[in-house]
Amino acid sequence: MLKSARVIIAFGLISGVSLAAVIGWVTGFFGSIADTGAGVWNDFMGWTNSPLGWEHLLAGAGALLVPVIVLILIFAIADD
Repeated sequence: MLKSARVIIAFGLISGVSLAAVIGWVTGFFGSIADTGAGVWNDFMGWTNSPLGWEHLLAGAGALLVPVIVLILIFAIADD
């Protein structure tokens, strides 16, 4: 009985995933996700290829500021 219950659950999962994939494909859900991802990627690549401006400097300062704050907090907690 346990063996057939596992088979029924496996078939149910396979059919559910297959049905979700077909519905996503028919409605164009996967295409819209791919378009969104491609748009974000293109915007990001355009931003990285743009000349160095204030946006890059502020983003770099913010990216460096967070680890420094975390390290200061770790040292403060470790030293009591």
